Amino acid sequence: MTGAEFVPDQPDQVEWDVAVIGTGMGGATAGYELARLGHRVLFIEKGMFLHAAFAAGGHCDFDASDDSPASRLRGGRWPVRLRGQTDLGKVEFYAPLGCGTGGSTALYAAGLERFAPADFAPRANFPDAPDSTLPERWPIGYEELRPYYERAEQLFRVCGTPDPLDRGGPGPLRPPPPLSPRDAHFEASFRRLGLHPYRVHAGLAFVEGCTGCATGPCPRACKSDAAWICLLPALREHGAAILPECEVVELVASADAVTGLRCRRRDGRELTLRAKVVVLAAGAYMTPALLLKSRSAAWPQGLANRSGQVGRHLMFHVSEFIAVSPLQRLSGDGAQKTLAINDFYLRDGRKLGTFQSAGAAIDVGRIMQYMRDSAERDPRWWVRMLGGRSRWWRKATSPFVRLAALLLYHGVGFKHAAVWATIVEDLPYHDNRIVDDPDSPNGMRFEYRSRDELRERVHALRRQLRSALKPHRLMVLSSADNLNYGHVCGTCRFGDDPLTSVLDRDNRAHGVENLYVVDASFFPSSGGTNPSLTIAANALRVADRIHERFGVG
Repeated sequence: MTGAEFVPDQPDQVEWDVAVIGTGMGGATAGYELARLGHRVLFIEKGMFLHAAFAAGGHCDFDASDDSPASRLRGGRWPVRLRGQTDLGKVEFYAPLGCGTGGSTALYAAGLERFAPADFAPRANFPDAPDSTLPERWPIGYEELRPYYERAEQLFRVCGTPDPLDRGGPGPLRPPPPLSPRDAHFEASFRRLGLHPYRVHAGLAFVEGCTGCATGPCPRACKSDAAWICLLPALREHGAAILPECEVVELVASADAVTGLRCRRRDGRELTLRAKVVVLAAGAYMTPALLLKSRSAAWPQGLANRSGQVGRHLMFHVSEFIAVSPLQRLSGDGAQKTLAINDFYLRDGRKLGTFQSAGAAIDVGRIMQYMRDSAERDPRWWVRMLGGRSRWWRKATSPFVRLAALLLYHGVGFKHAAVWATIVEDLPYHDNRIVDDPDSPNGMRFEYRSRDELRERVHALRRQLRSALKPHRLMVLSSADNLNYGHVCGTCRFGDDPLTSVLDRDNRAHGVENLYVVDASFFPSSGGTNPSLTIAANALRVADRIHERFGVG
């Protein structure tokens, strides 16, 4: 399989039933379902068709020390730095975003957890944040999404065990692999401490030799990324086509419909595509950026932006990495993304977040890369950690970085510890947003201001964990401002009121007959756990709505 057989020769000579922009979790899932239902689907992907090479027995040709755009694209990573403004001032860094078939799911650790029923009525969970733009409730409820959660869990081969605290309950899950001796120790110890650990819900087949591929594409279809699970079956089995290395630079629209997609190929050639339905899934950074760039006489503020809400209500999660030392020296060899606890997700009327194993073994190399990434995103990090502002952290091979990593690894017990991660919900605010910026590398930048209520919840979860996990030793490896730039959401929220939202309850853009958005842009609140399963479940739901509305052409 070379992939060429799925690339049409003259795509601009066809009116496609559905054009899907982006092949990540939302786009690939919706496109797969629509192709399965008989629609003629064209996927348009900015990055490379990586999975064609993987399916033919190839591998990911990526050098982590090479940050050139070409090398990053070969590794399925976003090729240029993201620019923004935060409480720290101006920042510019490589965000943990995918670019290529599978989108960011090629890089994720495959955590596929449901949102809790309470997440669908978010305002009640945060009475002390009156200036947030949290809605009283989502336009759909948990029960409407439940059957799609079940379908997504089966489709993405989710394994795990039920959460004893039952935040809505999964359907039947695949059995997880055995725990390593260290993680079995953690599970038993946490239970003795009165907590409720369970096997984290993950889209991993755990074939022999599985490493989890938590930091890059999986070449063996073990990790359930959107390309292996949805894109390739749509191409192979249901007649879909793909244009890789092709960027949509503008959506051409009349007053009430998208009439064309202006695209640029890798070689610089431009073409305009036509489709009856456009499914936009470029991610919660780039989807609003594309809409804002698609200005016209009919849409002077940007396409689908009569409300002025496109790009607004930007949310991340705060994800802290925390080393937890076992009470015995035990082997951690085996599956890494194994356990989670939700004892602090919603407790005594207060919503904090989830705590789950991070999905990657710790070693000196990973510590070095983490130190580099942390310092790049937060210029104050070295001042706190090592008391200096020097920029030698930019060189991952620096002897100073290696020495610091070795001291951390051996000096504080990293060698036997497990690394866990928190996920703390971020709230929407009107002034946190994506801005159209032609002078920025991606044609956009973000503006984000953290609130005291978020910092307080992050510290509250730390305190709860330290107290609940005694006598285990904990070491927080990140700052309270450790925003998870891979969990971006909310920039094209859905809602019932066209004056306060971008999309309707079916994820169709208000005022645009044939435009749907199915990535995490649609979230009106961010929840407190991994967003991927909710994106997939909603994409299946929206595909059903598109099929009901337009039928098969």
